[in-house]
Amino acid sequence: MNFILRPEHPADHRAVEALVREAFWNVYKPGCDEHHYLHLLRQSPAFRPELTFVCEVEGELAGQIACSSSSIALSSGGRLNTVTFGPLAVLPRYQKQGLARALVCHALRAAQAAEERAAVILGDPRHYGRYGFWCGEKWGISLENGQYLPGLQAVELAPGALEHAAGRFHEGFAYDPDPADFAAFDAAFPAKEKAITESQREFQFMCSLGHEVIPHGFMQ
Repeated sequence: MNFILRPEHPADHRAVEALVREAFWNVYKPGCDEHHYLHLLRQSPAFRPELTFVCEVEGELAGQIACSSSSIALSSGGRLNTVTFGPLAVLPRYQKQGLARALVCHALRAAQAAEERAAVILGDPRHYGRYGFWCGEKWGISLENGQYLPGLQAVELAPGALEHAAGRFHEGFAYDPDPADFAAFDAAFPAKEKAITESQREFQFMCSLGHEVIPHGFMQ
């Protein structure tokens, strides 16, 4: 398949939000809110437009990846700045054809060229090992509440960047929408039927696997 990757432009915003909505609808919950997340992310200081890209197939928007700034509050003190991507979306009819891989690799190489040292994401761990991501627990990286999740994953963009990165991951943008605002935003898109799907059950099971690690807990 022939496609091109290019930076996202402001004129693309609405079409990209519609693409994201189509890609995520009923995947992780009935309906989705990833398109609204992206809409608000673009208004946040954490948004990285220079690391945000779209994929076109014969002039049609087929996929996208958005990046933002994040950080790890180090257990040893200080902070390690990181980059995060998401949402990553490909229209259903173009999925499983290499577009998602192309977008992820392009964004990570661009982040590396921008001298970012590491990327940390929250996503399905079944997908991201192919890009070099490991569960954050490998380096002692947890969520803000100290919990470790299989979906919290990291990759070094500079050799050794995560060797002393034990700490708590902080997203640069916290998504906490007003339900009425979200409902009004989503209502501007074509109506779609919400449903419960097997992918939602799998996602809920994966989320239930998180745990908290207590250093030297066996001695307490």
